[in-house]
Amino acid sequence: MTASGSAEIVDMADARARMGAEPAGDGAAHSGLRLAQAREARGASIAEAAARTHIRESHLVAIEAADASGLPPRAYALGFVKTYAEYLELESRAVVEQFKIDAGYDAPAPIETEKFGAAEEAAQAEPGELSLPVFIAILAFILWSAWQITTTGKVTPIGEGEGPTAPAFSEPAVTPPLEAGAIVEARAIERIEPVYPFSCTANAAPVETVSVAFTVTAGGRVAAERIAGTTNNCFDQAALNALRRWRFEPRTVDGAVRPSYDQTHSFTFSRP
Repeated sequence: MTASGSAEIVDMADARARMGAEPAGDGAAHSGLRLAQAREARGASIAEAAARTHIRESHLVAIEAADASGLPPRAYALGFVKTYAEYLELESRAVVEQFKIDAGYDAPAPIETEKFGAAEEAAQAEPGELSLPVFIAILAFILWSAWQITTTGKVTPIGEGEGPTAPAFSEPAVTPPLEAGAIVEARAIERIEPVYPFSCTANAAPVETVSVAFTVTAGGRVAAERIAGTTNNCFDQAALNALRRWRFEPRTVDGAVRPSYDQTHSFTFSRP
């Protein structure tokens, strides 16, 4: 389903044509083909798999085709592959690693050789034979190299630039530097609502609220769950039981998973 509520039309024939049936790499099955075969073996359609995993149908089709162009950024895409593999009861780590290869995430970046063509031409020329265009190309290359060194040699800590600019020669801070990098916070991919405990009805208000605090582990599970606040402790256990069944895409820093501490959520119990 799209955000507007309309169904997305997925061309499965096109997806299968892109997937192919040949084994990939060192003989391991194409990761997308393995996922598609596992889904079909379960008798599940793309729509059913999307409803169970909370992943859009178009993204599942792109995963089965190992088509990175049809997926969100790398960290989200690999999280979707892991969730899909776990739903199909496959070994998720092996599927994710193979998917990186099949989708081209592990391919080396292309070398921009055109930037160095002018410099190579100038290096091969005899002294005194440099023309004005070649001299300009050499100068441009030197300036470009200096700019690259200047920009890549500076690491900006998180939060820098949010206040007044510090003096150029200020003393270094005593506190340790903040963790730098691209951070993607934990995101719930499977939520279970609590069951209203009828044994609590007699002493319950029309609406009761239980606030919980917890940690999301690097594996996307709930740990260290506890009650942070409650209007009626008769409902506490029902809230904790539901929370323990939640599943998350874990927090990542530069693509590496990290636990998320001090997460909170409030459950509301309305009298039936």
